[in-house]
Amino acid sequence: MIPRNALPEDAADWVNIKVEFHTLEPNTPESCPYYPDELMDYIKAESADVDRAEISRLAFVRTALVGDAKYWLWTYTEEDGDIGFVLYSVGGPANLSLGSPGGLSPEQYLLAEYYGEVYWA
Repeated sequence: MIPRNALPEDAADWVNIKVEFHTLEPNTPESCPYYPDELMDYIKAESADVDRAEISRLAFVRTALVGDAKYWLWTYTEEDGDIGFVLYSVGGPANLSLGSPGGLSPEQYLLAEYYGEVYWA
């Protein structure tokens, strides 16, 4: 784990940071306690799609163990083509969130979320 003080001040500058996390076992969307019903309810409430949100536009990316927190990460493509990360975590600062990747890779986004630095969401 990269310590926060070893990273650039602004998480938007983390695009060149190399970071890797172990996956959870099993590394599946079904292992998430919120999948699929509660996750789609959240997307309907938080995305621009509202009643037009479709599970077919939700794509599982990965699970991750970041510090002591367990994460499940998806991309959701809104009807207008905008893509956001949907994140559920247990034991970390996030619980359930939908935000813009801000140019970060999935792993960089997970690190930013872990450190509470996802401010462009």
